[in-house]
Amino acid sequence: MELTAKRTDVLQPTLEYGMVATPCTGGFVVTSDRGITEASVAVSCLVTPEAGDVVLISMDESGCSYVLSILERPQKERRTTELSFDGDLSIRVEGGGMSLASDEVLSLASKDFELAAVTGRVTIEKASFFGRLVENHIEKIRVVAEAMDSIIRRAVQRFTSSYRYVEEHEEIQSASTRMIVDGTLTMHTKNTMHIAEGHVKIDAEQIHLA
Repeated sequence: MELTAKRTDVLQPTLEYGMVATPCTGGFVVTSDRGITEASVAVSCLVTPEAGDVVLISMDESGCSYVLSILERPQKERRTTELSFDGDLSIRVEGGGMSLASDEVLSLASKDFELAAVTGRVTIEKASFFGRLVENHIEKIRVVAEAMDSIIRRAVQRFTSSYRYVEEHEEIQSASTRMIVDGTLTMHTKNTMHIAEGHVKIDAEQIHLA
């Protein structure tokens, strides 16, 4: 039997230095010693090219060109470096930890955000929260604070049982206060004072004073 070997022509790409001119459909327009070419961005080139970037491009005789990496970016003005991915992204670290650090601002933005952990610690010197709706499903929560100041336009709380212990002074100031108890209301004090500028009315079927 005679075996016939079929030769396959393999295109050998060449590397060129170039400069990004402007974005185009499917990539960027890059100028180099070979002239002007339209190059796609290689998957391994995570930093999004910008106009004026010096890049390393791969070119072959078929006209296929890729931006492999960004070599230099003009520092005339401070610009944001953007990492670009197409599709879902997963970062996995095995056998070690992962840290994100910033000297200035660390920003996270997403349409939907989910965080899951066995244990968590958050240390913030000063925090602000702005939201329209918050839903908490917590089995147990404990807050230890030196001072707490809450400004709420309207608050509704529903408890099965509620206990509050105040070691020193408690003061409530309101335009009007109404308390409705289905069962028995018990007040136990050492001294009781009721001061009213107008009328004091007690209405009951039976009143016992001892």
